[in-house]
Amino acid sequence: MQTLLLSLLLATAAADTEAQRVYVLGSSLNLRKEPSSEAEILEKLQIGTECRVSEKLEGQWLKVLCGEKEGYASASLLGPEKPSAEKLKAEAQNTKLSLKQREESALRASTLSPEDAELQKLLGNLFFERNLELAAGIKKPVMRRTFQYTCFKQTDSSCIQDAASIHLKDVKVRAETKKNLFVVAVGNAEKAIVYRGKYQIDKKTQRLTGEALERADLVSTPVLEKSLFFGRAVEGTDRGDLALGQFFLDGDSYVLLDALPREWGRLDPSPPEGFMMMQWNDCLKRPFLLRFSPDIHGRWLLIIETVGSDNAGTTYWVSASSKQGNALDLTLEEYYGGTKRELFKLPEGRGDIAYLGDKAYSFKLNRYSEVHHRCIEGGP
Repeated sequence: MQTLLLSLLLATAAADTEAQRVYVLGSSLNLRKEPSSEAEILEKLQIGTECRVSEKLEGQWLKVLCGEKEGYASASLLGPEKPSAEKLKAEAQNTKLSLKQREESALRASTLSPEDAELQKLLGNLFFERNLELAAGIKKPVMRRTFQYTCFKQTDSSCIQDAASIHLKDVKVRAETKKNLFVVAVGNAEKAIVYRGKYQIDKKTQRLTGEALERADLVSTPVLEKSLFFGRAVEGTDRGDLALGQFFLDGDSYVLLDALPREWGRLDPSPPEGFMMMQWNDCLKRPFLLRFSPDIHGRWLLIIETVGSDNAGTTYWVSASSKQGNALDLTLEEYYGGTKRELFKLPEGRGDIAYLGDKAYSFKLNRYSEVHHRCIEGGP
């Protein structure tokens, strides 16, 4: 009798244990120290990981044992059936489902089958389709970051991709467009940044003007990196290229620069009268310029053209900017190394003349008489 009772107890325990087996359904799942989304992460569990439920809690949390690690996990991302890559791939290909659902299914399937190139490509395409859908739905932009670039008889997406990849190294870049909307992804196996926005291209001048309206930071994985940048090469060959994140300005510095006119023409007094004269570049049919040039990443270049030269100039990265009376205190990083600080004295009252050091500039490019400098080297 005792033997029979013991056998029944063991059988019941085995059945209960079997019933408590669960699998990670999301592409990844955080195993936490406490039942809270703010608690310490003990381990990141991949899709398909088998766990055992050790305690059911009220709300959306389960206490689980996954391998040798025990902690708390969201019940919504755990289920009794082991996920299938084939089933998830079919969901990702089902055009009757929402883009959001298809993208999530593709990510889960790709994580389960990381060597499936067809899945990688499908996930990348769905990711950009979904983000273009999000871009179309932007009603109240959280940012308005403008940038410009000159296209060279290329597709719109290729031009935006070039604009986002310039002066960057050790990352991959991909851009996709739809009508006047764009999505750009920049990143590597550890980190990815996604920009959503709108753009236009002047067909006559081939000048691209873009405006990033939203930014999303993603924790990348090898699977996501392969999918987002399918067939793309790593950017950056010049020693002046920057790592992702280098010289991104803080919000206050950005706002100060963003309030300035982008282009300032060089002025010099004309002896003996001493009147200010605009120094004119006959090659380019415009003044010699000082330019504040922002890019999609929130970095700013200060470009100072050399008066009398067809193409020469000096380029700096602006690494910091602060207000000092009626001037901006600029920290400038030379393109190939070296740091200096300069005051950019702003125009007084309703004036239009500013000073960088002892050099005068005006944002009213057609107000002053011109001193013409002919082409020296046959033009730009």
